[in-house]
Amino acid sequence: MASVFKRKNPSALSALSAIEKKIIRAWCMYDWANSAFFTSVVSAIMPLYFVGLYKEELGSGVVIFNFQFSATVVWALTGALGTFLVALSSPIFGIIADRAGIKKKLMTIFCITGCLSTLMLFFSAYSSSPWLFSLAFYFLGAIGAAGSNVFYNSLLPHIAPEDLLDDVSSRGYAYGYLGGGLLLFAHLVFLIFFEYSDLAIRSCLASVGVWWFGWALWTLIVVPEPKVAKVKKIGVKRSIIRAFNQLKSTAREFKQFKQLLIFLIAFVIFNDAIATCLGIAGAFGLDVLRISQETTILTILIVQFVAFPGSIFFSNLAKKIGTLKALSIAVIGWGIISILAVGFAPLSLNKHTDYDYQLSYVSDLNMYSFDVDPTLSETNKVEIRWAEINSDYLSSATLSISDSNNFADNFSEPNCKYSISFDNGPLNELTKICDSHPTFLNENFVDNWPKFLRFILWSPLNISQDVQFLLMGVLVGLVMGGAQALGRSLFAYMSPKSRSGEFFGFFSFSWRSVSVIGPVSYALLAGFTTPRIGILFLAFQIFLGLFILKFVNVDEGRKVAIEHDKAIYKIK
Repeated sequence: MASVFKRKNPSALSALSAIEKKIIRAWCMYDWANSAFFTSVVSAIMPLYFVGLYKEELGSGVVIFNFQFSATVVWALTGALGTFLVALSSPIFGIIADRAGIKKKLMTIFCITGCLSTLMLFFSAYSSSPWLFSLAFYFLGAIGAAGSNVFYNSLLPHIAPEDLLDDVSSRGYAYGYLGGGLLLFAHLVFLIFFEYSDLAIRSCLASVGVWWFGWALWTLIVVPEPKVAKVKKIGVKRSIIRAFNQLKSTAREFKQFKQLLIFLIAFVIFNDAIATCLGIAGAFGLDVLRISQETTILTILIVQFVAFPGSIFFSNLAKKIGTLKALSIAVIGWGIISILAVGFAPLSLNKHTDYDYQLSYVSDLNMYSFDVDPTLSETNKVEIRWAEINSDYLSSATLSISDSNNFADNFSEPNCKYSISFDNGPLNELTKICDSHPTFLNENFVDNWPKFLRFILWSPLNISQDVQFLLMGVLVGLVMGGAQALGRSLFAYMSPKSRSGEFFGFFSFSWRSVSVIGPVSYALLAGFTTPRIGILFLAFQIFLGLFILKFVNVDEGRKVAIEHDKAIYKIK
């Protein structure tokens, strides 16, 4: 490895002046502020709430040209559109911010837009179309959150000495994980207390906007606008034209920043895979492992709280072995997690309570009653067909002996993915398992890995799929902060300080513009083969980015950035 980005005798935050420490603390608080949006709104509460609103009005969705716009599809497309718009505009806004000295001003505009939009989610119930109202303001909120982060990140090299970039960047992420986790925990307690009522859910969503804006004021008031050598006041139209011209020029001259470009390529590749892993974890757990909703929410909380010390750990590790090596270890960790996730597997069904459908005999009625039955999707075609085939049985609370037998026979239907068990009565200990049930691992060669792990690890230690998923949450929390924080600080270290807004605009544009590669690749592989092969591809993508990362010479990249600042903008 050409360089490890290791500095001699790095200073400590305690050595800074009181004003410098105050500014850094205020900068970190913005992560604390807006992480609540990504945690409570994007990940935990809003998706489930939106799906409920959408289904209530449109059922399984609208079909256009044989493509079904289900609730999850509409949600995903809306998020992708917001990401695309931020990616498209961030380089332009970054150039304008650098030339006009308005980084913090643009950050404030995006922040307020996001906060107000999030607050407006409370009023969805009073609109004529609640799902559309919620989706529209979620879309604006997501743009505000992503857009403000572009300029928030660009402030990093201006508020922290270069030998403290790792420390400050990691602290920012640590603040974010802790703040987002605390508010999500409060939301969950509140929702449980009020039994997930519509008013309680909307109140939680709106509280994110209040939390976000309230804590963001600390940052917006204390952190100063970075000074620029010369500011020319020109019109908006002329500013945009100049920004586009500068964008073309920057694209041509980016080859001068060879090391930064190599790092950016590596980061985009492995970060896209990491982001995809985070995005599809819930769906993978639900479809492949059959984990419960409670386990999903608990895992999100675990990730947040474990990521807090994880970020600090990797910050300290970077001081000892260098940022590039510490970042590489975090990426290796992600690769190992993805390979381990391929090996997660539900345990074999050994007792009555392990089955999806559990029916017990009611002697007084001489019938069987449903004790446990899974909730069927209204958008998944396989589950819709299953519900249609068994509508007569699933619509009843109890079944006769004859109907129970007939219902059990349907578990030999093709594409069925459920299991059934009877307790007591004439059908005592009768069990049926569909050929497509998740416990059957015989679809392709990749299934040999989860079968092997189940044989040597999961089954002997009785580690259920829920515990496996929680274990993944702990491991993700440990490495997530390291990969994100050190990637941000390393990019800041090799970027010209005078053009931080422009370069962080490119940084945002680069990873957001290709952020569809991972999800699309996973969707295609999971759709045509199995979800495990999709995860395996993401592991390959992570290790590919890691391989490219080893060609980065950080010292050379930093030298080029310093020379550029001195020669062009006279910045030391």
